[in-house]
Amino acid sequence: MTNKIHDLPNGDDWFIDGNSSTQDETWYGNTIQTKLNKKHINKRAEITFIGDSVIDCKSYTRTGKGTVEYFAEAYANETYMSMINDQSRDGDTIFDCIDKANQINADSKLVVVSAGGNDLLKLISMVSEIDDTNLLNGLLLSELDKLSMAYETMLQQFKPQATYLMMTVYEGNFAYNPQRFYGMDYTARAIVSMWNDRISRIARDKNSRNNKSSYDVLDVRDVMSPNCYYNEIEPNEIGAKRIAKAIKRYVNETGVLL
Repeated sequence: MTNKIHDLPNGDDWFIDGNSSTQDETWYGNTIQTKLNKKHINKRAEITFIGDSVIDCKSYTRTGKGTVEYFAEAYANETYMSMINDQSRDGDTIFDCIDKANQINADSKLVVVSAGGNDLLKLISMVSEIDDTNLLNGLLLSELDKLSMAYETMLQQFKPQATYLMMTVYEGNFAYNPQRFYGMDYTARAIVSMWNDRISRIARDKNSRNNKSSYDVLDVRDVMSPNCYYNEIEPNEIGAKRIAKAIKRYVNETGVLL
């Protein structure tokens, strides 16, 4: 059965204080990362993280920690990093994740996946100059079909007999830099919504015909708000902690790591 996480708590014990030092916008961090060197595979890990800056957001939190580190702290403590295989990298696309399929260690019970956001950014840029509605709709459907096939290929390349937690793409905070998505706000939101529907459909289809792995969906839109972003799209400390604690709640509720 495909699960979606909608009912996350709103109390201060769950959300990080909005007065976090992350709100200091004078810090910019080093966002340059290389894809030439693959990360070390932690063969004894029980959980693998793979994907983009929704997970690998250390460059935007000002703390030197990202979603993975905050998950470890929330789920157990800092030493739990020894049980995590972190293969996420800021900027990765679905196709990068396909290339990293063999980086998922054999003992991982849970694989957390965040893929598609950077692919959608390219798509939004592609359609931004198209004025013809019919042409726009046709191109969107065609490109989303291609990305859906790539996403399914990615899942097929991943190891069997594991639980996969597939994170949706959030809308971000377009108001941070109106010029970047000028005139594209509604189109961008529609593209994100169409893509997330496809992720949910892929999870349902995979669950209906696969008895070795299970596929669940974590809708990160439910936990993100405007103060969760370093810029238009990258999670800051607040955002990273919210995502991490949503993953922790999923793990605790499903018992997937027991």
